[in-house]
Amino acid sequence: MVHKIESLLEKIYERNTLNGNYIIEVALTNFTEIFNDWDHSPYKRKDINPELLAFLKESIDDIPTKYDVDIGFYFTEETRNEGREERITSWFKTYYMFNIEIEKSKIRSIINNTAIYIVISIALFGFSQFDGLLGNTVINYTLTQIIVVGGWVFMWEAISGLLFNTKVINKSIKNYERLSKAKISFRYSRPSGS
Repeated sequence: MVHKIESLLEKIYERNTLNGNYIIEVALTNFTEIFNDWDHSPYKRKDINPELLAFLKESIDDIPTKYDVDIGFYFTEETRNEGREERITSWFKTYYMFNIEIEKSKIRSIINNTAIYIVISIALFGFSQFDGLLGNTVINYTLTQIIVVGGWVFMWEAISGLLFNTKVINKSIKNYERLSKAKISFRYSRPSGS
């Protein structure tokens, strides 16, 4: 199965012969297509084009996490500009490092919420043990069952947040790390000086 995945990946993505990384290739007309049209900030503060980010996310999701990636930009109507290349490379690394920190803060929030949910769940289970103090009535029994269900709901929230949500976030962090470490290369169809 692994060999089949690798052979299919080889058909979709080129490999960098120097480091063995898969290359996510992006063909653009010019530098401006990298940035969000709606953002009228100067280039050094512009947001990246959301469609480009979505394409990179889809591409990295295709490639198993055990492989690193490189990003190759190909411009059809630009000549080489080393200053822009450096800014773009720096911007992408900063963007993905920033997103790693956001995802890590989400995990911290999940852990904090999990602790709160567990405390509430234990408190509700403990409170349900005092049902006999109010007598054996239908209302008392119903209230006790509601409290027990509430305890299980909070326990489930704690478990699902910790096990399932953190798994998704950890995958995002891993992908952002791969993208932040990606070697970014630039190719042009127009020769320098034209």
